[in-house]
Amino acid sequence: MRDIEVTEVRVKLASEEDDKLLGYCSVTLNNAFVIKDLKIIQGDDAPFIAMPSRKITDKCPKCGYKNHLRAKFCNECGTKLPHNRADTDARGRAKLHFDLVHPIRSEVRDYVHKAILDAYEKEATRRGNGSASDE
Repeated sequence: MRDIEVTEVRVKLASEEDDKLLGYCSVTLNNAFVIKDLKIIQGDDAPFIAMPSRKITDKCPKCGYKNHLRAKFCNECGTKLPHNRADTDARGRAKLHFDLVHPIRSEVRDYVHKAILDAYEKEATRRGNGSASDE
């Protein structure tokens, strides 16, 4: 499977004030391609990796200005925007962001995920913050 190799992972730990966000990282693939702004987040059972994403927007019906889907009023003209404009996923949660980068094959996702969590564990231990498994 190793057509993709994680050649570097840089981790920046989050402040201890945030319970869920453990840190940010960048991943270099094949010494040729960098993905920045991945988030390491503490899930209910285990940490997971959130890919870089962008907020989904829609246009104001009056002026056409792009607004985030949670906006109640247009940031340009002040028009009140309709409620619940976001599509929902299978669990009924609003889709407010979309990933800019994501693995297509599950084995690549698992490989990158493990490399990032291993680097996070090393950095957390080096900094004396314990480990993801302690949180």
